[in-house]
Amino acid sequence: MATLVTLGLSKILGKVGEPTALNFTETGYTTFGLTYEDTCKMSQEDPEVTEFYAEEEDDPVETVEKQGKITFSFSIMNPDLPVLKRLFGGEIASDVWSYPDAVNTVEESIIILPKKGLKFQVPRMKLVAKINGEFSKKGLLLIEVTGTVMKPTTSGLKKMAVGKVSASTASVSS
Repeated sequence: MATLVTLGLSKILGKVGEPTALNFTETGYTTFGLTYEDTCKMSQEDPEVTEFYAEEEDDPVETVEKQGKITFSFSIMNPDLPVLKRLFGGEIASDVWSYPDAVNTVEESIIILPKKGLKFQVPRMKLVAKINGEFSKKGLLLIEVTGTVMKPTTSGLKKMAVGKVSASTASVSS
């Protein structure tokens, strides 16, 4: 049996609204642009453990655990005006994007498709973006995006699904 490893990135897709099922259907999803090399990461914080002690005991008599927050982060290296509006809000008029006056809350359903291995679907993710530009011969304007996995509002959906990348998906996306 072959060893399953997850590596590379084919694409990151998002759409407004939660799906009805976590089945990796890409209909209605769009990319954010090209992902800058080595910036797509997933992390989970350590669980929070609360221990309860009795005066008569040195060890805890009860513990309560809370799962650690899961985040995905990536940088977009070729943002266009619609992507800026999608991630920050604001308005586009006459090929000019105007930065919003107030913070814009962005929530999308996200699919992350690696080149091979395991793929991830998050039905509700809060996205926070920031601009990081370096105007030089070796620098790029990047949009750094951090997404926090949230509890879905759709009944019956779990907060994340993980499946295997199919050989046909990997070859089409390459």
